[in-house]
Amino acid sequence: MIGSLMRNIFYKKLTSELTEIKLTESGFSIKEPFGAKPKLFNWKEINSVQFSENRDEVYFEKADKKISLKNNNIGWYEFIQNVPTRFKEFDFEYVSKFMNSLKACAVCGIVAVRENECIVCETITWNNEVIENEIEYIKSKQSELYSELIKSGTEIKKVAEPEHGFKADKNWKLYI
Repeated sequence: MIGSLMRNIFYKKLTSELTEIKLTESGFSIKEPFGAKPKLFNWKEINSVQFSENRDEVYFEKADKKISLKNNNIGWYEFIQNVPTRFKEFDFEYVSKFMNSLKACAVCGIVAVRENECIVCETITWNNEVIENEIEYIKSKQSELYSELIKSGTEIKKVAEPEHGFKADKNWKLYI
C-alpha cells in the first residue's frame, strides 16, 4: 500500500476522484474522499458485476441499488482482477487481455503503460520525437514525479513495488 504522499504523486489528477477501493477477505470496501467511513460490501450481497459499454466503469448491483466504480478510482484495477468467477456477465477475458497488454513504465517502474502513457504516473513514454536521449528524458520525468519526496528529504525506493493491482518491473532503474 502507498501512503497519502505517494498517492498524491501517483494519482495527480484525482483531486475530486479520491475514492479508494480495497479488497477485503469476503468482498471489498469503498472509501469516498475526505474522511467518510468506508462502505463494506460482501460478495454474497452482490447480484451482478459488469463493465460499462466503454469499459471505463464497473457497475455492481445489490438488492437495493446499483453502484458505479470508475477506472480512475484508487484500487480499481486490483478490483477488476479479483471479481469472483461466479459473475458470468463480467468480462474476465477483457481483464486478462488488458492487464497482459500493459508495458513497464521506465519512469515509475510499474507495469501500467497503455497506448504510450502510464496509467499510474501519467507519463508519456519516451520516443525520439519527445527528446533525443532516452536516459535524460527518464531522469527528467523521475525528478518531476518524485520532486515532493526529494524536497522533503524522503528516501526514494530503488526498487519498484506493485501498486493497486499493477505489477512492478523487476528491471526498473532509478536514475535520480
